[in-house]
Amino acid sequence: MNEGMSVCDHLGSLNGIVSELESIGVKVVNEDKVLQLIWSHPSSFKHLQPTLMYGKETLSFVEVTSTLLSEERRHKGRKSLVENSAMVVSGKRSFNRFRKGTCWSCG
Repeated sequence: MNEGMSVCDHLGSLNGIVSELESIGVKVVNEDKVLQLIWSHPSSFKHLQPTLMYGKETLSFVEVTSTLLSEERRHKGRKSLVENSAMVVSGKRSFNRFRKGTCWSCG
């Protein structure tokens, strides 16, 4: 999976490869699909490998898929927050409490 590729696109290509293998008679076990999915994601998801691999005794394809999709949503949310905060101008606003010039009431 490339860094810019979405998890859904990666799942589609993985399922396509599995379908092609099964059409020529190769039996693909669910654990093989799960392991290929875990080890093929980009470096931004590398922190999930130990969690997914050693967290449970058996791995479910649906479970791993949902974890990767939620992590992708979290990454996109973080990126949008960073982009939005870059658009906000930070700094102290000056309200000109002390005006320079003559007072209208005292002259």
